[in-house]
Amino acid sequence: MTAHRTTSSRSILKQLRALALAGTLLAGKASMTQAADGMVGGEFALKGQVTSTVGPNGATGQPASVLSFTDDEVKKLQASHYSVALLFQTSSDWANAVTLGAQDELKALGIEVAGLSNSNYSASDQAHAVGTMLAKKPSGIVVWPVNPDELRPALQKAADAGVKLALISNMPSGFQQGKDYVGLVGDDLFAMGQKTAQGLAKAINEEGDIGFLYFDANAYVVNQRDAAFRTTIEKDFPKIKIAATQGFSDPARAFQIASAMILQNPKLKGIYAPWAEPAAGVLQAIRTAHRTDIAVGTMDLSNTVAVSLAQNGAVKALTVDDPYSIGKSLVAEIGYSLIGKAAPAYIQVPAIPVTKDSILDAYAQSYHAVPPPEVIQALGK
Repeated sequence: MTAHRTTSSRSILKQLRALALAGTLLAGKASMTQAADGMVGGEFALKGQVTSTVGPNGATGQPASVLSFTDDEVKKLQASHYSVALLFQTSSDWANAVTLGAQDELKALGIEVAGLSNSNYSASDQAHAVGTMLAKKPSGIVVWPVNPDELRPALQKAADAGVKLALISNMPSGFQQGKDYVGLVGDDLFAMGQKTAQGLAKAINEEGDIGFLYFDANAYVVNQRDAAFRTTIEKDFPKIKIAATQGFSDPARAFQIASAMILQNPKLKGIYAPWAEPAAGVLQAIRTAHRTDIAVGTMDLSNTVAVSLAQNGAVKALTVDDPYSIGKSLVAEIGYSLIGKAAPAYIQVPAIPVTKDSILDAYAQSYHAVPPPEVIQALGK
């Protein structure tokens, strides 16, 4: 879910607080624990136990490679003049990669793009966009919900009209696969947290004190990743102590929080930040404190994080998912439904650890994008 955002921090804060109000994404062992204990948001990040990622209603995540079409199925789709609309929360490098994957799959299947919408984290704007797209009578809609439950009436109207819905990472409460939506695609939330924890542990030789910045708002994807990171550290690295913990709801406060952590805990050897934007604040705090001995672990690509990794800076553990494959899988699931083929309930793209040596591959394979000039320069290319 990640946190690939370009709008203001306060706008992000407002919408992320609204995200996943009912905690309905990926109901399974992890979320059942969350529900049973009454924990959501930051409380779950601090106390929830995440040891695997499971899909909606306990479904096992399937790799994107399970989605395929025969030549006859492709010809059938190409001859049917279908169209699909793409509705996103915001514009970002991550969203652009999802869009590219979706567009490539649409082209391969002979499906037209009915429209593309960016709601800038406004649930009401996104609901309006659904209505606007419905007027174009699309065959399907790919949607990255800002607030699934607020969007539910609009999505229900689309589903009742026979429009095939493919969802990114989250779904409205009570939605049923095959009836209300064709499939859901996301990343391996446990592996994202686990691999970041493993990378940070390796960077500090698997011992010492670390700081844990967690997202203190009800956002399922981030909460699960945070809890997975903490669970992995506690379970697998007994010589590492989470010596400082602090939640935040506004990413802009990461600098202030990290600065206080460093001042109050001078023995810190590492700090975890949930995604690239707060990680940038942590990097600033480390520079301001003139500490070159603190490693940072985070998730998702951004110019600041990528440059730090490329320059052998503070970022030592970075994990990304595969947004291009997410886009292709969403369209493929709609294609399945259009030809009466059962789609998997949950497609799960892998978590990919990124190093200095593999950062160009991450841009090429996961984002299908050319790295920014500053990253190329930092690599000395």
